[in-house]
Amino acid sequence: MPISDYRSSHAARGYGARYNQTYQSGYYAALWEKVERPIVEELFRSVGGPDRTCLDFACGTGRITNVAAGFFGKVVGVDVSDSMIACAIPIRNAKLLLQDITKNSLRDTFDVATAFRFFLNAEDKLRREALLTIRNHLADRGRIICNIHVNASSPAGLASRLVNRVLRQTSHNTLSVDRMEELLADAGFVVENVIAYGFLPRPGRFAPSLCEILIEPAEKFCKALGVPSRFAQHFIIVATKRPGNCSFLPKVSSIRGVPPHRPLRAKEFPPARHIGTFLKLD
Repeated sequence: MPISDYRSSHAARGYGARYNQTYQSGYYAALWEKVERPIVEELFRSVGGPDRTCLDFACGTGRITNVAAGFFGKVVGVDVSDSMIACAIPIRNAKLLLQDITKNSLRDTFDVATAFRFFLNAEDKLRREALLTIRNHLADRGRIICNIHVNASSPAGLASRLVNRVLRQTSHNTLSVDRMEELLADAGFVVENVIAYGFLPRPGRFAPSLCEILIEPAEKFCKALGVPSRFAQHFIIVATKRPGNCSFLPKVSSIRGVPPHRPLRAKEFPPARHIGTFLKLD
């Protein structure tokens, strides 16, 4: 999807229903159930609790919102797409709001904020606005957990960039760990961890049944073999809100392998709870 007017791109009638179909069968459905959801649940287990709150930014049809509801005392999902919100079925302690909080803030602050399948296709200006908005809605030492679903250095990312170069336009978006880390640092966050996953490249709309069969064994095989994280198509970043005015914050150095600055960051900003060792980069 080209980076153009992302706010309105998901608002078309029926878009929410089509989006939900993405997770009913095929590559993304298998990835979510067998790989991504267990990672998300482990993260929520580490940072959640009955007395803690979560904001799900760009919540869409409530996929992440409803998972978070099982780990936090209060969850609020926000989105600007009526089509997406209309297809959501909030559960238990989750509430969904049709509201653009980059323009009309909430009164509450939260311990954790999530933003899944948003930053890849958003315009760069909107990415920055969203990160600053999320930061303003986080309590002191609050965390953001976000993902990118086409890593620029993965096989799918490299193929997408090649197509863009041939066509001389951005028809397929990609985003690198370095770039996402830079955006987070500029907005006043300190990256704690990057989790790479999805080593089986998505073959477009082809062979959905084969993807469902192969995605979990491929994941285990690549991790056992020590395939570098940069080849994974997806990554989740966990970052902590840094005190102070974000306009004067130093940039965090790029993540390649285990960052040399990670021990210093851990000393300066100790996590509220230990996050599992599976979150380490290669």
